[in-house]
Amino acid sequence: MLKFEGCTFSATGENKNSKVYGLTVTGAEDVEIKNCAFNGTGYSALLNKGTGTLTVKDCEFSCGNIKNPIEGGQDAENGDITIDNCIFTGIPGNNFINIYNVALGSNHTVKNCKFHGGANNNIIRLSNKNNTVAFFHVENCMYEFTSGKISEYSGFLLCQDYTNKTGTKQEFGYYTIDITNLIRPKEGSLFYVYDDSEGIITTNDPHVYLDGTLVSNPTTQAFVGSGDSMIESDEEF
Repeated sequence: MLKFEGCTFSATGENKNSKVYGLTVTGAEDVEIKNCAFNGTGYSALLNKGTGTLTVKDCEFSCGNIKNPIEGGQDAENGDITIDNCIFTGIPGNNFINIYNVALGSNHTVKNCKFHGGANNNIIRLSNKNNTVAFFHVENCMYEFTSGKISEYSGFLLCQDYTNKTGTKQEFGYYTIDITNLIRPKEGSLFYVYDDSEGIITTNDPHVYLDGTLVSNPTTQAFVGSGDSMIESDEEF
């Protein structure tokens, strides 16, 4: 296993669209990153192009000048990913955690994490490039919208099919997502599905369980309101 501990990784691009990364993981070796700081300016703070397991624990991400703070490589079938006890601050260009291509039967876990972002930032964005069966777990996480106006794109989880226009449909029904003890704003949706030919759709749902209960598409379960977002908890971030 390759281990990093107590390091600082800084992207050194000119802006959020610069194809510059703080740390790039490649190859089949398992990787563990602990007590590290990610910052700077560029496309991703952490780019995972590896096929082994990836563990990110007790890290801080400063996302204000980053497009996608954690991003999977589209051409690599990521193995199991665990993101544990990490703090994300600042408003990224897109979404905090982005996973596009995963190994068959793999498990991906985000737990004990805090996210402070804008109303147009999704916390997790998933795609399913190779239509693979996989499992996702979210445990004991918190997120808040620190700025921006709530819209139909304000949500915790986005499932995005970016290949529909080419005639290749990504099947999100192959994904099972278990979410437990999530502290979230009262406004915005828990999840929604988007494809590049139709926009937000009400079909092709993943199997999403919130505290053990199967939940439906955001058209019926969205937490939509107006004004400033509020947290459904007395706990502080």
